[in-house]
Formats: sequence, structure tokens, C-alpha cells
Amino acid sequence: MDQIPRQPGSLIRARIPAGIVGTSVTAGAAAHVAAALTVPAGAMAWWMAAMGAACLACASPLTLRVRCAGRAAGHLLAMSSVMILIHLMLLVSSGAGGHHGTAARAAPGHAGSMLAVIAVELACLLGASVALRLHRRTLSTTKEQP
Repeated sequence: MDQIPRQPGSLIRARIPAGIVGTSVTAGAAAHVAAALTVPAGAMAWWMAAMGAACLACASPLTLRVRCAGRAAGHLLAMSSVMILIHLMLLVSSGAGGHHGTAARAAPGHAGSMLAVIAVELACLLGASVALRLHRRTLSTTKEQP
């Protein structure tokens, strides 16, 4: 039939991208929760906590099977890109204290925590890219050669 033959090491190779995605998701969620705890209570704290919960949604394909790491990596790649853009928009916009400095006076240290979250999101983006590449390589080595 058209089934993909399973090689002895294919499951082990499939776990590596899943581990990278799981670690990246955990780091992203932890960074958002830490930022939510350091920001004074208010809308920004709730916004960061919601983004931390959204990070966990990227790992949902991993609950099905370890071999779904490619789908989870794709989710993480898209979500990290969107979150980086949102954080940059919040950091640079005048309401968030960009060049006008309004939020910098209201919440000192907010820019530093926002930059730290952006750095973690960039690391998540890198992890998702590596996991997607390894997952595709694993798929190509387990398929039957014509």
C-alpha cells in the first residue's frame, strides 16, 4: 500500500523537533507570564497574561502525536512572528512610550521587559524554524525512495 515504512530511528528523530517546539513554547509562555507579573496591574498585565496563554496553543498539535511537530512548529512560527510585531508596535507607538516617553514615566522598566520578551520571541522563532527544518528532514528520510 501507500504506507510510509517506519525505520528504527525515525521516532527518535521525530522527538527532537517536538522537544525544540516544547522548549520554545515553554520559554515564550514563561516570558509572558513573567512580564505580566512585573508590569503594574492593569490592561498591559492582562494582555501579557493572555499572550502567555496563547503561546500554549502552539503546543496543542503535540498532544496528538510526536510526529505532529511540523504542524506545531508552523503554529509557533506564525504566532512568534505575530507576537514580535505586536510587541514592537506596543514598544514604538506613542501610547506605549515610544519617542514621547509617556509610558516610560508611568511604568519605569516597561521598555526593558518588552525588549526581553521580544528577544525570547525571536529565540522562539529560531527554534520553530529549526524544528520545522528537522521535521521535514525526518519526513524525507522516512519516505520510500522511488
